[in-house]
Amino acid sequence: MRVLQIISNLGAGGAEKLVEQFAPIMNEKENLHVDILLLTDKGNVFEKSLKERGGRIFTVPLRKPRNPLNVFYIWDFVRKGRYDVVHVHLFPTLYWVSLAARLMWKSKRPKLVYTEHSTHNRRRNIKAFRVVDRIMYSVYDKIISVSNKTQENLVDWLGGQNHYKFITIPNGVNVRRIKEAKPYAKRDLHSAFSEETVILCMVGRFSAVKDQATVIRSLVYLPETVHLLLVGDGPRRGEMESLVKDLGIGHRTHFLGFRDDVDRIMNTVDVVVLSSKWEGLPVTIIEAMAAGKPVVGTDVEGISDVVRGYGLLFERGDFRQLAEIVLDLVVNEGKIHLIGQRCFERAKFFDIYKMVEDYVQVYRSLCDNL
Repeated sequence: MRVLQIISNLGAGGAEKLVEQFAPIMNEKENLHVDILLLTDKGNVFEKSLKERGGRIFTVPLRKPRNPLNVFYIWDFVRKGRYDVVHVHLFPTLYWVSLAARLMWKSKRPKLVYTEHSTHNRRRNIKAFRVVDRIMYSVYDKIISVSNKTQENLVDWLGGQNHYKFITIPNGVNVRRIKEAKPYAKRDLHSAFSEETVILCMVGRFSAVKDQATVIRSLVYLPETVHLLLVGDGPRRGEMESLVKDLGIGHRTHFLGFRDDVDRIMNTVDVVVLSSKWEGLPVTIIEAMAAGKPVVGTDVEGISDVVRGYGLLFERGDFRQLAEIVLDLVVNEGKIHLIGQRCFERAKFFDIYKMVEDYVQVYRSLCDNL
């Protein structure tokens, strides 16, 4: 069975990292071959590691993800590749593949799978896009959501048509690899740290949705021994650096940029926070749990589905409440270990090998009908 994964790029995002993680595992399976097609060769931070694990990566010649002419290049690539399944991730790839499929004879069209990665997107703020999305999603044979709430919101947006197409498969991480990753000595992670430093960490792209500002503001209400580590990059990084300067906390707020050693970082820090305004199923939270770290996240769809009953939740944007929760952990070392252990038990539910088996079962069930 030949499978093509299509995504705009392999940048520093959750969906992109997921593809980087599960494609090589799929290629280890008998009678299953997976290729990856990208719409651009820019910002592909996960490309190197994927190639090192034997991944075959191709790029559409235009190298401009939002160019509608991508439709014709995708159509030609899929046709020549004789793929049985085309698995699509994120917008605008969602649209281009949908349109490309309409250029193929239905009898020769591969089975189409789309993964919905978020509970919300900006298109849903504009009613006219409901009609467009209904058309674009209609061509897909199976639509996989990363959480029950993600599926519920999508079905509601599309009007509840063709319920048999929709299933939920939670995102996964390599729990064993993360748990066994060697932690850094804190002073090796950053020169400002000592082994007594309490490290609060957030991993994520600097964007409005991630809302790093809330975590930054919480640091003002925490002891000087608490430092904040921000891992990632993105368009709002400069704005966040200015906020740190204005608040006078530059000496204990540290921007690491993109890192390919997040598993080791997770095993080094003390508390992991995610302050997003919404999520689908955040991989970074599951990674932190797999490292046995206490997780503190916003009480919003996507995050609360994973964290409630295991880690701790705070109201979106409430940096004072976040500070109170972190302070309670800092002064109660036993609580850090207790919640960290609960989080680790939760992570086992999201093991990537289970996720891969579920995806492969979807592919095979579709191909049985060819």
